[in-house]
Amino acid sequence: MSSNVVQLPAGPHWRVLVAHRRADVRHVLRTLIEADHVAIVEAADGDAAFEQLERARYDLLVLELDLPGKDGVTLMQLHRVLLVHERIPAPPPAIVFTLPPEVRGNVTLTDHLHSLGADACIDDEPRSEAAAIIDALLQARAAASIVKPNVA
Repeated sequence: MSSNVVQLPAGPHWRVLVAHRRADVRHVLRTLIEADHVAIVEAADGDAAFEQLERARYDLLVLELDLPGKDGVTLMQLHRVLLVHERIPAPPPAIVFTLPPEVRGNVTLTDHLHSLGADACIDDEPRSEAAAIIDALLQARAAASIVKPNVA
């Protein structure tokens, strides 16, 4: 006996925007975080990234700090304005900034980025630990999205 229940393929669960001027860095980031449950969109400058943010919701933004066009901080702040004005409120995405070597160890800068709402900072030349940071952020979002029943 056949069933009339059709299994639909499960699409990507997480949407990630990677915005960096260098194609090689975007490729490395894509390779590090690519998984069946993650859809990755790339942008080469801040203006292209902003266009993507206007079109769709994202769970994670990986932004180059000195992105051409609109820099990473400006992009993050403009995106928050977009989210405030949406009909259906959505939680803001997690934010990861890529930092160049000359400012990577600047605690004043990283503290400032965290105070603005950045969740993490990674090297502009991403290494395998970047994948662990990104995975942890997505797992934290998954845990936060689980609806817990009210206890009487």
